[in-house]
Amino acid sequence: MNKSTRHPCPVCRKGQLLPTTTHRDFHPRGTLVRVELLASVCDRCGKETIRSEQHDQNLRRLAARKSAPAYAGLLLGEEIAALRIRYGLTQQAASTLFGKGKIAFSRYENEVTYPDQSTTLLLRMAIDKPDSLQWLADQAGVPLPLWKERSEDRRRAIRKAPVSGASAPPPSSKGIKSSPSERHVRPRS
Repeated sequence: MNKSTRHPCPVCRKGQLLPTTTHRDFHPRGTLVRVELLASVCDRCGKETIRSEQHDQNLRRLAARKSAPAYAGLLLGEEIAALRIRYGLTQQAASTLFGKGKIAFSRYENEVTYPDQSTTLLLRMAIDKPDSLQWLADQAGVPLPLWKERSEDRRRAIRKAPVSGASAPPPSSKGIKSSPSERHVRPRS
């Protein structure tokens, strides 16, 4: 490593960061999947840190583990956490919504355990068809704190998406009320 690419330690501010690696183990379906992660260690104080470029590369490495045969059909912990956070659910609220125990989502998100097949199907449906998440939440009596904001995000995205063969915007439907299922329909690609 030449002098121009060395970085000072953000902890002690006296040493230089040297590249190192760590690993994180996952066990989908009982099979070891090891992901090598990048880090830096200070040559003076010994503290380990992760620089932004290393963080970005680590995210790519973690996402790439989904291609391992052991993950076939499983959701990554990050995908489950992203769904929950996107709609403002706590782990306990998500557990209630999907009919699981109090700590199930903590275990799923950290990949200590993986959801069973029926829960995986429900989670996939909620990710791919957000209106189904609203229906499940209504049935379970669980509020979705960020539903309105995310619905607006989808409406804006739909409005910005080019429609092939259409030359004029659709007519306004002011004053016409639609059912909840009609309000959140996304066109198929």
